[in-house]
Formats: sequence, structure tokens, C-alpha cells
Amino acid sequence: MSRHPYTHACDFIRALGPINQSGVVLSRSDASQIRQGIAKAIGMPDEELAEKLSLAEQAKTDEEQDAQVRRTMVALGLS
Repeated sequence: MSRHPYTHACDFIRALGPINQSGVVLSRSDASQIRQGIAKAIGMPDEELAEKLSLAEQAKTDEEQDAQVRRTMVALGLS
């Protein structure tokens, strides 16, 4: 089984979480647990939710990706 949708889904969730001077606070493992909990709470198979979040992550515009980079740079004190 490919980890592809799960990795992108976790990256989508991680981007929504807090950032500190060390970088992104949520690990992929943390994000995976959040995704699984949400899937269970809404009665959706985890695989289906992972696929939907993966598509959302991959559909981010250049503007959205740039904003995410700027947010990280500010948190790291680089901007």
C-alpha cells in the first residue's frame, strides 16, 4: 500500500498547526492520529479522508505555499 495519500494528508494537517522557533510543532505521527480521530468522528474511512486531504494539499496554489513558507520563516526568526 502506498503511503502517498497519507503523507500529503499529514502535511496538510501539519501546515494548519502551530510553528515555533524549532519549526513545525506537529509531527507526521501526530497529524496521522488527528486524521484518524477526525475520520472516526465523522464516520468516514480513514483512507477516504486521507485521499481528500492529500488532494487538498496538492491543490494548494503558489500563493498558499508562499504564505506557508513566510509563516514558517517568521516563526524561525528568519524574516
